[in-house]
Amino acid sequence: MKEKNSESGIGASGKMTFPLFVHAVIFMLGLWGCLAIYNATVYSNAPFHFAVRQFLWLVIGMALMFLSSQIPFRFYIRWAPWLACIFFVPLLLVLFLGVKINGMKGWFAFGSVFIQPSEIAKPFYILLLCWIFSRIADGGARRNILIVTVLVLWIAPIVLQPDFGTVIIYVSGMLAVYLIGGGSIMSLLVGMLAFIPACMWVIHEKPYVLRRLVGFIDPSSDPSGSGWHILQFQYTLARGGFFGVDWGNCLWANSYLPLSYSDSAFASLTEAVGFIGVLPVIVGFAIFAYAGFRLATRADSDISRIFICSMTSMITFQAFIHISVNVGLMPPTGITLPMFSYGGSSLVSTMLGAGIILSAAREDGKKAGDRERTGDESEGV
Repeated sequence: MKEKNSESGIGASGKMTFPLFVHAVIFMLGLWGCLAIYNATVYSNAPFHFAVRQFLWLVIGMALMFLSSQIPFRFYIRWAPWLACIFFVPLLLVLFLGVKINGMKGWFAFGSVFIQPSEIAKPFYILLLCWIFSRIADGGARRNILIVTVLVLWIAPIVLQPDFGTVIIYVSGMLAVYLIGGGSIMSLLVGMLAFIPACMWVIHEKPYVLRRLVGFIDPSSDPSGSGWHILQFQYTLARGGFFGVDWGNCLWANSYLPLSYSDSAFASLTEAVGFIGVLPVIVGFAIFAYAGFRLATRADSDISRIFICSMTSMITFQAFIHISVNVGLMPPTGITLPMFSYGGSSLVSTMLGAGIILSAAREDGKKAGDRERTGDESEGV
């Protein structure tokens, strides 16, 4: 066991080096994100405004990541339902007390600081789903109904904002926990049929969703409307070419690309550094996914393994969706690129998730996960 833990970087010899390495890599990615945000706003009246604010959030996120990684994973699992409730309540309150930005009522405003509860709640939503799998180990209809109920309860207020991009990420998180936890693929396919009426309702109640699909298929049919975003992606990528136009010269991203510092961060970055320059970003997320799954294979408890894989999958899938949208492979949707897009809530959520992953990776599964799985009454919720 000692040799196995040493290889994974969480044993006696690697206990300090692996977490420090992860912290360093994420901090460097965050700094690169700050530079990308500056590049996307360099021609504005306040070119340093968003970049400086992002750097401050990066510092806060690093502190939270370190603190969350030091808390034993058994604490997160033991209190998962209560932690989930704490972060679920703001999802409801924001519908009444939040402010509307870009047609979506999903933020709390505290002066000039905006907090998006649907972003910060992601790690605790995954923790709740993992807790359910740890308590109902035999699977079956009872567990499936429970996790679908949790999914519906969590995405319902997000749909009402409306923020369908975040809904996609929450659904992906549930699917990750379900499949990694040993859920039946056949049951999943049957369950997906039940969501068809919900999708039809969304298209009926939100006509712009259908317009986006049409604009994605044929952007030239409505170049100043539903096809505008797709066309700007194409022009931005074409201008970046193979090697880019260099930092500070991104005229298209600064002039025409919508939300170039947030929802269009990857396209904006591509204009600056080109195809060659953004390859490290794609490789970086691939390495992140590989490292997370490698850690999961070395975890001693099932619940630690499910959380590490699921949280890693959720972050990686979000990056995949953002990049796919920005290169024109998917219809436009408001999803940020983790670590790169502007937004303190997204940054903090990613770092909290990474911190809890580190906590689960260093946890002694035989002392924590197995006890929680058997439902030890002396320490259970």
